[in-house]
Amino acid sequence: MLPPPGPARLVFAIALVVAVTTFAIAAGLARVDHSARTETTQNWLSGIRAEATVAAESLSGDMRHLSDLADALVAELESGTLPTDRIESRLQAMVGAHPYVFGVGVMFRPHAYAADRRLYAPYIVKRNGQHRLVWVDEVYDYTHPEHAWYHQGTTHAGWLEPFFGQASQAMLALYCAPFRLPEPQRRRPELETDGTVCIDYSIEDVWALVGALDLGDTGYAMVVTDQGTFVSHPRRDYVRQGLTLLDLAERLDDPSLRQLAEQASDEQRGTIAHTSELTGQASWIFHDPIAASDWTLAVVAFIDEIPLDRARHKYRQILITIALVVGASGLVVLLVAYRLGSEPVLWSGSLAIAVLFLLGVVNIWALEFAEVGRDPPGAVMLVDRAGIASYLDDYVEESRLQRLGDPLRVPTGIYLESIRFETPHDFVVTGFAWQRYRRPDQDHLTRGIFFPDSVPEQDVREELYRFRDGDHEVVGWFFKTTLHQPSDHSRFPIDVKTLRLRIWHPDMTRNAVLVPELSAYRLIHPTALPGMKPGFRLPGWQLERSFFAYRFHDYRSDFGIRGNALMGGFPELTYHLTLRRNITDAFISNQIPLFVAAIMLFAMLMIDTREQARASLHGFNTATVLATAAAIFFIILLAHIDIRSRYATEQIMYLEYFYFITYFTIVAISINAFMLTASNDLPFFHYRDNLIPKLLFWPLLHGAFFVVTVYVFL
Repeated sequence: MLPPPGPARLVFAIALVVAVTTFAIAAGLARVDHSARTETTQNWLSGIRAEATVAAESLSGDMRHLSDLADALVAELESGTLPTDRIESRLQAMVGAHPYVFGVGVMFRPHAYAADRRLYAPYIVKRNGQHRLVWVDEVYDYTHPEHAWYHQGTTHAGWLEPFFGQASQAMLALYCAPFRLPEPQRRRPELETDGTVCIDYSIEDVWALVGALDLGDTGYAMVVTDQGTFVSHPRRDYVRQGLTLLDLAERLDDPSLRQLAEQASDEQRGTIAHTSELTGQASWIFHDPIAASDWTLAVVAFIDEIPLDRARHKYRQILITIALVVGASGLVVLLVAYRLGSEPVLWSGSLAIAVLFLLGVVNIWALEFAEVGRDPPGAVMLVDRAGIASYLDDYVEESRLQRLGDPLRVPTGIYLESIRFETPHDFVVTGFAWQRYRRPDQDHLTRGIFFPDSVPEQDVREELYRFRDGDHEVVGWFFKTTLHQPSDHSRFPIDVKTLRLRIWHPDMTRNAVLVPELSAYRLIHPTALPGMKPGFRLPGWQLERSFFAYRFHDYRSDFGIRGNALMGGFPELTYHLTLRRNITDAFISNQIPLFVAAIMLFAMLMIDTREQARASLHGFNTATVLATAAAIFFIILLAHIDIRSRYATEQIMYLEYFYFITYFTIVAISINAFMLTASNDLPFFHYRDNLIPKLLFWPLLHGAFFVVTVYVFL
């Protein structure tokens, strides 16, 4: 049913067109935004999955090729084409034809090679880039029960669990296959087999292949056997210790890792959604079986590293908010059009539109506060030791290329006791710092840290302790320092601040890289505020997250030290504290004058009248309105000046636009009072005794707030 013909129907038609058009635009933008994010996510996940599959196939191909070489050698021994007295020369020929082979050897059972020789085990292994012939039997007795590789290799063919080879002095993945010599050559006919042929896949080669995967800044890959033993992991000590995936799952109480261990033992291919209870990081784990063995390649890709265009997402969300607010306002006008002559209906519509604009402002604030959960620009959050190791791999490679040597990693911890803002751009921080130096490898390093952003005259550091802890020396300090960090107050009070404590090692002549000692914190989830005093409070701010991060920063200078590591992309350790301004405090202290002024201005507007009786009753006249408006203006101006002096910023702050709107409203109310008493017939002001300006006051005021909010945050 349509409104009656006339102005009401025209208003209805315009409102209907506006509502339908803007809702359609909002729906289209939402679909585009969802499609863009979904496509980016799917492409990223597909790329990671493809990387994992290709790497698994490459690893499988390498292992199959090595096992084929060993099987071919077994066939030669069993057919008699390879006499036992030519084994050494055959091994030499094999590594000559296949120089990528790390090691290959033939190990005979006791007295199976010769009656007068108990053991015979020629083994060619790569050392310092060159293949050398060694005899395993001269290094150790490989027939002892603890050498499982030999006992398994003499019974059946297959890849063995990784272990540290005493003869090769390296971590090895070994393929062994038993052989049985032709009957005329056998020295011990009672034995099922005469020995085993073993060929090595160096774990270093596995690490190199897996490390070449492009998995983002902190994503990483690992290789495990069907028993869950780590063959490759960014935490290389896991491999050296023989740790299993199930051990790690139990240690971390992680059900997703238990699931991965079970699926790896069954050689399944799949995807596991994973959220670390310790770090809070969400990730996907893609795992593929390695066909040539009973191993599995698993890739961990962190969802935070999906290359979403967050700026475009926020832009679209604000446009959607605009469309929804305008569309909903159109619906309100459409409903009001049925009863344009009813003042209660008109007032209801006016207030509803004002509320819609206010909701739009709040929604944009919520979009802005969503920035709290993002990593700061140019930095990568460090909450996982495997991720740190993976992240530093590229820098290690770069250091070697620049002949800086391997970086000297120094575990470093921070614990903050207090923070106090002295100026909008300077803050005082007190707390504790400590470091672990490995002895004797790092005895030449200076013990200490410094903060490059500190004000020299206000930087205090006192050594509290120094002691030996196994093969490490631990040094701890108390510090109090003033840090200068320019801040952007353009969005005050809807702003998020990141306090950044940059930490350097004083020995700049060495390639010393500080790494966060995550094991020193009970919880390293950023929202658990690791490194912060329990119950820490900062007036006016809400603490959201604390975490360590690396910033690869090129200082474009060697500081006078030729060959300085800081000249390139040096990983600078920083401790970040993300703060969200307490909007309640900010608005109570800064918006109350504006709110009171708006109420007073609306009251002045409501008593504006052309009726003499009402004007006399309320004492209304133009001079009174102008005097009151002037008084309100000076009160608001003083509050505005106070804010500018407190934050000393060269930018126009978001809150200041509210003051500018209030100034304009004061002028508009003054003009309205003058025009209302004008003798000429002015329908806009004289209709129903100033009804139109009264109805428009709150929608226009909140609409102006909405417009400046869009302008600042879009």
